[in-house]
Amino acid sequence: MKYVAEIKDKNYQIDITETDGKLEVKLDGKPVSVDFSQVKPPNFFSFLVDNKSFDVEIIKNSESYWVNMNGRKYECFLEDEKISRLKDIAGFKKEILHEKELKTPMPGLVLAIEVKEGDLVKTGQGVAIVEAMKMENELKAKFDGKVKQIRVKPGQAVDRDEVLVIFE
Repeated sequence: MKYVAEIKDKNYQIDITETDGKLEVKLDGKPVSVDFSQVKPPNFFSFLVDNKSFDVEIIKNSESYWVNMNGRKYECFLEDEKISRLKDIAGFKKEILHEKELKTPMPGLVLAIEVKEGDLVKTGQGVAIVEAMKMENELKAKFDGKVKQIRVKPGQAVDRDEVLVIFE
């Protein structure tokens, strides 16, 4: 399986295959020796990477993973390589946190609006469902806020970067 990981605005290509019960890992095309075991379910692991030992806590939230390692905390965005390439082709740009508008990442059809004007939303809460490239995509709030205005209706076609919802 191929992935793209983003940590501190830097992208890494990760290729993981399993052969005869062993993991083969390539990081940016270079082979890396990796072994791990779960120390304390569900979040604590012990990793051996190129003969260096790391105790790691991994916590998943709606948009990313938080990795605690050696007293440092890293936010990691992990995405299937195919999805990442499709987003690049479609011109998808990462939304800025605390942006006051929810925009469509690509052209599509609004299937549902999951909030009403005046609703308080939490980070990761579903706001709208847009069909694009024959896939239903739930667009989620990137921060806590209040819905100020809904600018589209279900059944409406939308262009890339079109504003769906405005927040206060």
